[in-house]
Amino acid sequence: MVSWGTAFKKAIMYIVFLIIWGIIGGVIIGVGFAVGGISVQPGPFGVPIPTIANPLVSVAFIIVGYVIVILGMMATFFKILAEITAEEVERRLKTSSS
Repeated sequence: MVSWGTAFKKAIMYIVFLIIWGIIGGVIIGVGFAVGGISVQPGPFGVPIPTIANPLVSVAFIIVGYVIVILGMMATFFKILAEITAEEVERRLKTSSS
């Protein structure tokens, strides 16, 4: 059985990677907003309403950024889970052979 120390170390590593994937996806989403541009349209009673000038490009970047975040999170989870499993199997094989 995996020790609590190992489990918590892997959980911390998972959180660090989630933050990294969140930053990467956030930058891409931010680029989407920057590339899409913001224009100001006159609204009712003369109140300006900000709108996205190029919504298709903006939405494309936002979707790509979101997909990168989700896939990165899932891939990190599967990778860490596989590492824990492989380490545990290796440890048990060494223990049983000695």
